[in-house]
Amino acid sequence: MNTTKIKRTLSFRWAIGCALIALIAGCVYLDGVEQPGSVKAGEALEAALHAHVDVAEDRQNVRFVIAVLAPRSWNAAQNMQMSYVSQDFGSGTLVQVPVGVKAPNSGNNLDWSPALKNKFGIGPNLIDDMEWVVFWTKEQYTLHNGDKPKIDAQISIKSGMQNVKFKVGYFIGSSIDGLDDYLGGPGAKYKTWFSDCFEVTDGEGDVVDFCNPPQTFVDPYRSTDNDILTLTYDRDILPGPLGEEIYLCATAELADGKTKTVCEVSSANRLKAVTGAKGRFEMTFWPRQYFGLQEGEVMERFIYYFTDQTGNIKVGYANTEEPFVYTFTCD
Repeated sequence: MNTTKIKRTLSFRWAIGCALIALIAGCVYLDGVEQPGSVKAGEALEAALHAHVDVAEDRQNVRFVIAVLAPRSWNAAQNMQMSYVSQDFGSGTLVQVPVGVKAPNSGNNLDWSPALKNKFGIGPNLIDDMEWVVFWTKEQYTLHNGDKPKIDAQISIKSGMQNVKFKVGYFIGSSIDGLDDYLGGPGAKYKTWFSDCFEVTDGEGDVVDFCNPPQTFVDPYRSTDNDILTLTYDRDILPGPLGEEIYLCATAELADGKTKTVCEVSSANRLKAVTGAKGRFEMTFWPRQYFGLQEGEVMERFIYYFTDQTGNIKVGYANTEEPFVYTFTCD
């Protein structure tokens, strides 16, 4: 495991804005996050989050809320523990916010996790297969005007077994203010932060890279062989030998061990240029029809590469002849 800690002491540009409105609204400050740059598959990501609040009005029954953005495959809700120490409140643990608890000021009365997803999406990550996992303090606190409570939280998340790169997201706020954007960004009564690219190594399969634009991707990311898929290829991410005529060559791998290959230079297999996205090509298809599956046949994955009008060029992973792989997974 890479044990070198990467400390992010955050000099927020909105600090001046907070100071101007502190007498009216109060502010949450995310002072810093410490986390490693990588862990081995199955090991825990250990992070420390440091924050404080400038309280501008008396509040009762307040819980501090901390959330983390992680890949869905980590099942972080069941594999994460949080605790905290505060000079003002002592120490304690955080627990997952129960389903059905709405995030205040979320605009459309959403539970906390979907509210954060609706508000912040997946941050700077590029594959939408991530979730916000939201915890809050077991204890409720009374805050008084002029208080400046500090919280140091310890976060431990068991990583998944897949090799992956992504940018970890962190959120801190309160159960009272939720997603209150008081006077816009500088006055928001919450704060978020995203790490540099974090990596899980020594795991299973090819690296799933959430950080960098992929050569090719399939939408939806999770599906069955009975869903409609859109496969996209970005020719300019890693320039190679293909021109404007790009064709799909794919092999379906079935659950019974059989394979079916579709690899013809034909209009049915040609990718179309994406309007307004230079260098991007895509095709939409129904896998069961495309590969001619019969009733009872189940496809586990398909491997594929791209070729030109001659059929002689093979462009796979990193412009080699190693094929790309799409595995069917569905919740």
